[in-house]
Amino acid sequence: MAFFTKKATGELELGFGKKAYSSNSRFLNEDGSVNIKRTGMGMENIDFYNWLITTSSFNLAVVILTGYILVNFVFAVGYYLVGPENFGGITAVTEMGKFFNLFFFSAQTLTTLGYGHMHPISNSASVIAALESLLGLMSFALATGVLYGRFSRPKADLLYSEKIVVAPYDDINGLMFRIANKKQYELIELEANIVISFINPISGKREFERLNLEVSRINFIPLSWTIVHPIDNNSPVFGWREEDYSRNHAEVIILIRAINDTFSQTVYSRKSYKAHELIFGAKFNPLPTNQNKQGKIRVSVTDIHKYDIVKLNEVV
Repeated sequence: MAFFTKKATGELELGFGKKAYSSNSRFLNEDGSVNIKRTGMGMENIDFYNWLITTSSFNLAVVILTGYILVNFVFAVGYYLVGPENFGGITAVTEMGKFFNLFFFSAQTLTTLGYGHMHPISNSASVIAALESLLGLMSFALATGVLYGRFSRPKADLLYSEKIVVAPYDDINGLMFRIANKKQYELIELEANIVISFINPISGKREFERLNLEVSRINFIPLSWTIVHPIDNNSPVFGWREEDYSRNHAEVIILIRAINDTFSQTVYSRKSYKAHELIFGAKFNPLPTNQNKQGKIRVSVTDIHKYDIVKLNEVV
């Protein structure tokens, strides 16, 4: 699957068009998601399942816990309106105590746990309890599906260097960033495509140019991968100074494809860097490794962020 298409004119097009958005806009968010919100279709624009699959674990836990409490509260209100006298086993004397008894009875019914201490003794109370049991079976089946979907979804958990740098490279300079695999599974057949988006100061239109790479494909990534774009005469950023990246509202868009060997499926990872995330005149430090007594090589992937300030090569 191609990451981008070319028009008949040979012009690179990522799908974002040529509109010169404001300088604060970025095409990809820091987490790699596309910075686009589609509107105009009302509720049809909402994809709740996709949000449940992709949201953070904390947000998912909040949704599940809030929904669980809210459902039990609603049914407890229904039981209370039917009347606490329609339930056997209520031991509370105060009205608040009775409501809490019914709330916990609702929790037992929703989960089909049913301790047996409390039980409905009228048809109206039994009907509500039956409906809650049905809702409990359906809701827990859906929750199980969501959790399985999150657990089984293949990912490319890549860690990107916090900064992208312009560093000395051979006799010229290069635009560089580093990636590392955060997880213990292996990513194989990695392929990188890098595109720079900037506003042409002459036409005022946004342009997309592919950046040629020193190495665009590797077999696997056991340590880290420094991805380098040589800034030679053919580079679209040749001759750019540090301020040019900000003036032209440049954004470096990274699209990486790999195979997750656990699932044997192709996975994708995206990232972008804006001008304020560029260090002009820096070089990444070598990634330190050590070996334990069993001969296992250990590496701290967070070291990919470290760099030193250096002097760039003078290029005529």
